[in-house]
Amino acid sequence: MRFRVSCSAAVLLVLTACGGAHRSAGPFAYDASVPLAVHSEGVYATAPRAVIRALSFRGVDATRVEAYLVVPRARGRHPAVLFLHGAGGTRADLIGPAAKLALRGVVTLTITEPASAQTYRPLVVDARRALDLLDARRDVDARRLGVVGFSLGGQIAAILAGADPRPVAVGVIAGRGTDVALYWIRRSHARLYFQAGTEDEVVPHAQLLALMHAAPGTPKVTWYTIGHTLTAQLLDDQLRWQAVRLGLR
Repeated sequence: MRFRVSCSAAVLLVLTACGGAHRSAGPFAYDASVPLAVHSEGVYATAPRAVIRALSFRGVDATRVEAYLVVPRARGRHPAVLFLHGAGGTRADLIGPAAKLALRGVVTLTITEPASAQTYRPLVVDARRALDLLDARRDVDARRLGVVGFSLGGQIAAILAGADPRPVAVGVIAGRGTDVALYWIRRSHARLYFQAGTEDEVVPHAQLLALMHAAPGTPKVTWYTIGHTLTAQLLDDQLRWQAVRLGLR
């Protein structure tokens, strides 16, 4: 289904979502009582069953995080999924699969992570703040939160699986098994789905395997005869898995 882009003027909205607690996770702890201060940039695109809104919110150290929020038009409380792009990407990179999942009844959010981050901290804290935004919404069932990350976003998703107790379904696509990612994935409480290419020219095969093998339990794993890229089949598999894990049919 195609979305129709709206050229209406941007509307300013300020939201304050105060968690009232210091969300601890070692190096990724932050003060959840700091308001998100969400600013709406208006409607980006519309379709009969969903709407995409452009917005920004307060991230780590008072920086602004740009995002796209895709909201189903159906009433009620929905599961929600955060999408995390690869290195050098933007909120636009994964808007396609985010919109597709929203058409199935999931509130979805894509964000632009800082391109010049020297450590994982700003990336992970901004992602955790994005989860704050989702679970503060009245149309979101905070017990059904998911995360999908590609490449560097896959590393962040792996860290979130162990550092944040809220996600129940985490998809890691072409994620590198760095020491930090390995440490946190071992502490995962979420259901995990790993996807990777057998011909990945960016992340060494051993690194892909290391992250998968570090995960607790028996996570779902699918290999594709592709390089370091996203394909329609891979994304469809991930969205289908997320929908099932989050209680959709």
